[in-house]
Amino acid sequence: MIRILIGASIILGSLIVAAETQNCRQYPPGPFRFQRKAAKHPEIVEKKEMCRDEAHAIGLVKAKKDPGFKDYVHACMHRR
Repeated sequence: MIRILIGASIILGSLIVAAETQNCRQYPPGPFRFQRKAAKHPEIVEKKEMCRDEAHAIGLVKAKKDPGFKDYVHACMHRR
């Protein structure tokens, strides 16, 4: 009986952990998804700031009609 309870708790525990890891991906890309990811991985905020500073250093500016800044920051974060 105790072995069954231990086995059931292990299975349920692994299902809960798997469900928590997928929660961020269920949201569309955007600020809310980034906040959830940053809550689990605080170093990502520093990485984003570093990439923004690097984009400003090479002369890119944030503008609605020019997606160059956003594209550069996105690529920089994937590269690091």
